[in-house]
Amino acid sequence: MAGMRDAVVAALRARYGEGWAADEEANIRFSADAEALLQGIDGIHLLGDAEFEDGEVTLRVWVDRPVPDLMTADELAFAVFGRLAEEVFYAERRFEAGGLRYPFVTGSPRRGHVGALVMTGPYAADFAERFRQRITGGVRYHA
Repeated sequence: MAGMRDAVVAALRARYGEGWAADEEANIRFSADAEALLQGIDGIHLLGDAEFEDGEVTLRVWVDRPVPDLMTADELAFAVFGRLAEEVFYAERRFEAGGLRYPFVTGSPRRGHVGALVMTGPYAADFAERFRQRITGGVRYHA
């Protein structure tokens, strides 16, 4: 399922050129910066190195504490994005089995980065499942 992020990337490439967000060296520098910047965020830590596939950067983080609500999940994600985002920034939230995924786009008119922040671990998985139950009206959810 293509999300709005793909439409945003297409619009940015139409405006800035097809090479926007396609510079592999820029993505490697971006991921190195991300690894350094993520060291100081309370509540999460980076799992391994950034992953690269099809021009996208995936940053996997382990959530270290319970996530009681959507605001807490987004605060953790935006603690990351607040350090990484450049002039252009767009993100969306997706609930998955095992955690949350925040597909994102960031950059400037000269260069860009497309990727995802993936929040994993038992706390992220538990929250994602509770939220999915709320949306679907599952038997585990009690309002």
